[in-house]
Formats: sequence, structure tokens, C-alpha cells
Amino acid sequence: MNQHRIAILISGRGSNMMALVEQARGYEVALVASDKPDAPGLAWARDRGIPTWALSPKGIGKAAYEAQLDAALRAAGVTVIALAGYMRLVSDDFVARWRDRIVNIHPSLLPLYKGLDTHRRAIEAGDAEGGCSVHIVTEELDGGRLLGQARVPILPGDDADALAARVLIAEHALYPRILAEFVMSPADHIHAFATKLPEAEAQRDGAVTRFLVDGREFARVDGDRLVLPAEVEGDALDLTDAFDRPLVEDRIARAWEVTAPARLLEVGGR
Repeated sequence: MNQHRIAILISGRGSNMMALVEQARGYEVALVASDKPDAPGLAWARDRGIPTWALSPKGIGKAAYEAQLDAALRAAGVTVIALAGYMRLVSDDFVARWRDRIVNIHPSLLPLYKGLDTHRRAIEAGDAEGGCSVHIVTEELDGGRLLGQARVPILPGDDADALAARVLIAEHALYPRILAEFVMSPADHIHAFATKLPEAEAQRDGAVTRFLVDGREFARVDGDRLVLPAEVEGDALDLTDAFDRPLVEDRIARAWEVTAPARLLEVGGR
């Protein structure tokens, strides 16, 4: 899989940053950056050999601060930014410079409860569940495309602190998994899904990866094309187009079903 270079932005102790570092898969944490030079999470990162950067925006203004942050990110070869307890709103200009390459975790089930005090608001609304959401950062506050969510029950007697503590545990499991999925290439997604199908195996030869079941090919990635049996998809799918993950997974699963031997289908298939 391709290794993306990730920057994690924090403002405090960085517990989600720690989870992203410790559970890294498919990405390398190239930089931990903060608007708080005394943020405890910076020391934790430095102790593990991770490069850090910190600058307070006080006295220099938002534009100057973000220009220096942007320069540090590019100098580190960063490809994706993960906000993890970063308490500053990024400007529209910064979002535009990193369009579709900034992700954030928010402590609510978006689109519910954008902004602050999410746990108190969920409890006061009488909700049965709280949770957290990973989303793409856009100019709209907490309004970008959802990448994944985790739900946590709201228990009788819960206050905001009790709910927050349980949601934080869910965040630490959700964020690394979703970030790993986010940085995968289409070919990576296909490989991960296809090889989980019963008795499927992958054979790679240069730019071509063939997926087999019982020795018969049911899918093939050839450069930027996904080739499936004619019974499933007559024309190859162009992987340079917008990647519709559910559609691609459904077609690969159908291709496995039309190729797999009867003995696998008779015991329940996939």
C-alpha cells in the first residue's frame, strides 16, 4: 500500500493523536503540529522520534500563522492533515490550499450538534445515543462529507463528562481505522475487500493484480482499470474516476459469486 505522510494538528494532550500514531496503518506520521507550544502532546510525540512544530498565533495574526504552518507542512512532505483536538478554526484559504486533504473527528453524530458542548446538548435533547464522526473539513463548520461514525449509548444518569469519557474511547478506535481507509488508493481498497472473500487469493505481476477463487479469476486490477467478468460488468471500470466504494465492492462480490465453485455457494457463500 502507498504510505501517505500525515500531519496531526493538536492543541492539548493529544489522546487522539496518540491513537493515530500507535495504530498507524497505510500512513506515516510525518509531523505533529500545534498552536500551543506547551501542548503536552508535543512532548509525547518528540519522545517517540516524531518531528514536531509549534507556534502561537498570538501577536502575528491568523494569516501569518497559517502561512508558517503551511510552510512547515509542505517542508515535511505532508499529504493529508488530521485534526485531533485542534481548537482553532482553519481559514477558508487554508481549506482551499488543502482541499479534500484535511480530516477531523467531531464528538457527535453529525449532522447533529455541530460546534461545542455536543455531549450536553445530546443529553438535554433526550437522545438515546451519542457518538463521534470523522469527516472531511470544508469551509462549513463540521459540515464536510462523513467518512465514518461510532455510536455510544447514553445511559441513565449520564452527565456530559461521563458521556464524553465513553465517546473518547470510541474515538480512539474509530479515527485510526477511518484515516487508514481514507488514505488507501482504489487499488488498495479493492485488494483489501477482494482478499477477504472466501478462499480468494491475489496474484501480482507488475501492474496487474489478479484475484482468484478456486484457481479461477473473478477480478483483475490492470493499472488504472478494474476488469470483471462480462456477467457482472461488460466494460472495465476506470479507477481514476470518482471511486464509488460501495458500488465497486458490490460488483466484486457479485463477480466472486459467479466465479466461485458451487461448494462455496452451497455453504452460504460470502
